[in-house]
Amino acid sequence: MLLKKREVSLKQLTLEMLERRLPKSHPKSTYYQEMLNRTRAGYAGEQRVDQEWQEIYLEHVHYLLHDVVLKDEGVSIHQMDTLLMSQNFILIVEIKNIVGRVEYMEDHHQFIRVTYDGKVDGFRNPFDQVKRHARFLRQIFQKAGDHIPIIYMIVSANPNMIMTSSLSAQPIIHVSGLAEKVEQLFNQHQQAYLSEEILRELSKHILKMHKPTQWTLDMKMDELKKGVLCSKCDYRFAMHYRQGKWQCENCGEVDNQAFNNALKDYRYMYGELISNSSLQDFFGISCAKTVYKILKSLQLQEVGAKKDRKYIIK
Repeated sequence: MLLKKREVSLKQLTLEMLERRLPKSHPKSTYYQEMLNRTRAGYAGEQRVDQEWQEIYLEHVHYLLHDVVLKDEGVSIHQMDTLLMSQNFILIVEIKNIVGRVEYMEDHHQFIRVTYDGKVDGFRNPFDQVKRHARFLRQIFQKAGDHIPIIYMIVSANPNMIMTSSLSAQPIIHVSGLAEKVEQLFNQHQQAYLSEEILRELSKHILKMHKPTQWTLDMKMDELKKGVLCSKCDYRFAMHYRQGKWQCENCGEVDNQAFNNALKDYRYMYGELISNSSLQDFFGISCAKTVYKILKSLQLQEVGAKKDRKYIIK
């Protein structure tokens, strides 16, 4: 049973907002574009593995949770790509979307990738990462009085990742072998450590512990483009509000959905609260009465009164 699906991260949504609103001439434009490309590639890899899960038939009672973020009693964060909760074992899956030849220096806990053009890159060791998650989950279950095997595995989402012999003894597979590997695990762990009721309650408890990762942008918002931007013009030109319609000043395109997209961008830039004056300034509408009508048409929840009144962007 799928208990938690995977969603696009706040980091990716914020970077996509930057792609629309950060001028290409900005000195950090290339930096943030490369970061967005890596984030999108990672998400695409996770979706590829999620599709594989959908094709796996499990007759065992289980719960599947994608993209789970847990915090311990201190400040440490445990971000797990996928959790398979069963009566027989708990499986932690870490997903990697790496292209190239990968070597593992176990003595040094070093992950190395060699690209096709000979470039050598070092990566964070994913085995230490999932072992750390496993220790944390083991503590959670032991506190609840439950003792169940905690298993971890690295899944490569990219078929162009070439695993060298240095990885042969490690728990890492290509995504195409996921179904077979899960079947092997159930054959190896046939004892049920948890009742169906306890498994259900523990899975819901893990879901309640989930705290989405917050990602803040280290940039002044006045460096970004304001207003409703025309997607047809690759977000280079602003749209103006006339007679109840948003129209591009460059190509003449009319697109009222562009306002809703710009409102989402405002939320990523400034937060969920917006006032009459801030909407008037951001969207470039000179008439305060028009702004008031727009806000009322959105039917947003209001907080505060009179001059202090603000609206919560859904």
